[in-house]
Amino acid sequence: MKTDRKGFKLLFLFMMTMLVMSACGRGPAGSAGSGGAKDSTLVITMLGDADYLNPVIGSSVTSSNISGLIYPGLLQSEFDSTTGLLNFMALKKTFRPPTGSRKPDGALAKTWTMASDHKSITYILRNDAFWDDGKPIVSGDFKFTYRLYGNPLIASPRQQYLAELVGADKGVVDFDRAIETPNDTTLVFRFYKPVPEHLALFHTSLTPLPAHLWKVVKPEDFRSSPHNQKPVGAGPYKLKTWAQQQELVLASNRQSNLPKPGNIPFINWRIVPDYTVRLAQLQTNAADIVENIKPEDFSSLLKANPGIEIRSVGLRVYDYVGWSNIDQTIYHKSGKILPHPLFGSPDIRRALTLAIDRESIIDGYLKQYGTLCNTDISPSLKWAYNASISSYAFDQSAAAAIFRKEGWLPGPDGILQKNGRKFSFVLYTNAGNARRNYASVIIQQNLKAIGIDCRLDVQESNVFFENLQNRKLDAWIAGWSIGLEIDPLDVWGSDLKKSTFNFTGYRNPRIDELCELAKERLVQTDARPYWLEYQEIIHRDQPVTFLYWIRETQGFSKRIHDEEVNISGTFYNIDDWTLRPSATIAP
Repeated sequence: MKTDRKGFKLLFLFMMTMLVMSACGRGPAGSAGSGGAKDSTLVITMLGDADYLNPVIGSSVTSSNISGLIYPGLLQSEFDSTTGLLNFMALKKTFRPPTGSRKPDGALAKTWTMASDHKSITYILRNDAFWDDGKPIVSGDFKFTYRLYGNPLIASPRQQYLAELVGADKGVVDFDRAIETPNDTTLVFRFYKPVPEHLALFHTSLTPLPAHLWKVVKPEDFRSSPHNQKPVGAGPYKLKTWAQQQELVLASNRQSNLPKPGNIPFINWRIVPDYTVRLAQLQTNAADIVENIKPEDFSSLLKANPGIEIRSVGLRVYDYVGWSNIDQTIYHKSGKILPHPLFGSPDIRRALTLAIDRESIIDGYLKQYGTLCNTDISPSLKWAYNASISSYAFDQSAAAAIFRKEGWLPGPDGILQKNGRKFSFVLYTNAGNARRNYASVIIQQNLKAIGIDCRLDVQESNVFFENLQNRKLDAWIAGWSIGLEIDPLDVWGSDLKKSTFNFTGYRNPRIDELCELAKERLVQTDARPYWLEYQEIIHRDQPVTFLYWIRETQGFSKRIHDEEVNISGTFYNIDDWTLRPSATIAP
C-alpha cells in the first residue's frame, strides 16, 4: 500500500528509497526546473525516480506524492494528532469534527450515506469535475478502476482494499453486484458483511482512472501502456515533462477545480542519487527541499545558508531487518510453505533481535530523531498503541543461549552451525541510503560477535525492490511508511498471494483473526483490545527485527510560504504553497 498527500493509502517507506541510482544530478537543459530554484519553480531533490504515475500500480512514496497532485480523490482526510484517529471529509460531510484548517474542496464526493446494516455505502458525487481532456468524472470511472485494482493480471498492491466487497468471501469480487452506478453521480459499494463506517470510507476511496481512455488497454498491457507516461488526471497539477531518472516536472493545472490550480507554476522533482550533492544544492539555493537530512549536518547546513530551516515530523516511518520466515526456494518451486532453515523459528528471530544493538544505531545516526520500534503500530496512533510492551534490550548472552538451545553450536571456524549448515547469510539493502548502510555495518558486527556470518550486499534500488517484491531475498534492511488507518493484512496476512507486501512469508492465523475482528467493530476505538493483542503477538514472533521509528528531518528553503508539514506528509498541502522571490539564483 502507499501513502498519498491526502493520507488515504498505506504506504510504505521501503519504497521511499526505491529508486534508480544511475541518474545524473541535474535535469536536461531547457526544462522548467533546470538552472536552479527559479521564482516560478519549486525544486525538490530526490534519491530516485517514481516507478509509475498510476495509482493502481504505483508503489513508491515518490509516485504517491506526485500522483496525489495529478489525480482526483473521492474524499480528503486529516489526522488528529491528539487521538491518533483519521478523519474523512467530503464536500458537505465529515466523519468526525474537523481539527485542521484545510477545507475538503478537492473531494469528488459531495456526501455519503452508510446503510443502517453497514453492508453498503452510497456516495453522491459532484457534477462539476472533469478530466484534463474535458470528459466528466463519473461514477463509472470508479467502478471501472476498481475492476483494475482487483484484476490478478494487473497485480495491484492494493487488492486487500477490496476484501469486504460482495463476492470477496467466495474468492472473487462480483463487481456487477459489489459496485453499482445507477447514474453518473451516484456510486454504491456493497459488502458481503457489516463493515464499520471508517473502514468503508478508507477502502472505497481508492483513486480512479479515466475509464474512457483506459478501457481499450488490455490487462496484460496495463503496466506498459503509454498512458502511464502521459497521465490524464484532474488535480491541481499535471505532468509537463518526465525525463526518467533525471527529473519530473509538474505544471499548475489551470483548469482544475479539485480544489484549484496549484499556486506555484512549476514543481521540479529532480533525481539526485548522491546525498552530498543534494545537500550542496540546498546550501547553494539550487534546490528548495531536501528530505532526510542527517542530524549531524544541521549546524553546517544552517551556517552555510541562513535561508534554510529544518522541519521534522513523525512518527510514521520505521526501518527493519527482514528475515524470510519461509523457505523461498521451495515456495517458488512447488508452492509448499516450509520454515526457512535459518530464520524459520520465532525463537531464532527473537535471538537475532536481542543480538542487535539498536540503541547504538539510533545514538550514532538518528540521535534524538529516532526511537526504538517494537511493532508496526506507531506511538502516533495513540488510541491503538500498546505502550506496555517492553523493548528487547541488547543482550548477546541471552541471544547466544537461545541459539544453543536451538542446536546452533560454534564450528571449528567459530561460526555457528547445525546439522552441517553454517549460520551464514547475505544481508541486502538498497544503494543510496546512508542510514541503512550505517545500520547494516553495526548489525554485521553485532552478529559476528555471537558467531554469525553476515555478509553485506548493496543493490541498486530498482533491483533490490524487485527482488524484495518477488520474495527472492533471505535477509534485508528496508522500511515502511505506515498508514494512518490500521490495516496490516497486506503485510502480515497468511494468504501470500493476496498479501503482496508480506515479503517475509510470515503466517499466523491469530493475526488474521485479530485483523478481521478489529474490522468488525463498528466503533473504531472498540477495536483497541484486538490491536493490543496483535502487537503482543508480532512482538513475540518477531517476523522482522523492528529497528527504530524515524522523526523525518527535511531541509526547507525559507522562501517557501504557507506550507503545512505534518504526519500526513511533507507535501500535505503543497498546492497551497507560495514562493517568495529568491534573492539569489543558483548558477
